Amino acid sequence: MFQLVFFILFTSGFTESQGENVLCRSSEVEISYSFCDSVDHIFFLSIVPCSFREGRWKVTLLGIPRSDLIFLEGSVNLWYDAVNVLPLKKVICHGFDDEYSFCGTLKGETLNATFEFSGLTMQLPKGTYTILLRLFSGPSENNLLMCMNVTLLKKLDG
Repeated sequence: MFQLVFFILFTSGFTESQGENVLCRSSEVEISYSFCDSVDHIFFLSIVPCSFREGRWKVTLLGIPRSDLIFLEGSVNLWYDAVNVLPLKKVICHGFDDEYSFCGTLKGETLNATFEFSGLTMQLPKGTYTILLRLFSGPSENNLLMCMNVTLLKKLDG
């Protein structure tokens, strides 16, 4: 009996410590994420609809940044079958005439933004994709603001 109780306590604690969060789940796709840095994040992310058939996605971000978002650079690496099929680096916030409303949010302020963007333009085959998403609050990779591992399970071809 003691072994059963110990097993239940140990496995539930292990599962919780992994910090895997389900972003969306449908018959077509399942997307989950976890943080790959050791910092506790106050963060919420939502993507609607959970489908590749739709042309536009609505994204909601809610969080409290650990540094000012005057300059923000993003790095995305999409992996499929051990090949980096989409290495991408982009400046998101320049400090002036920024496209996104969250640019300019200061450290400790509440970030609450909703925006739309076009879905993927390329066709992805059925399978599991791993996405490494990193955000930097400066032009150097030493200014890591957030690191996320995203797992995308595409259940249908086309």
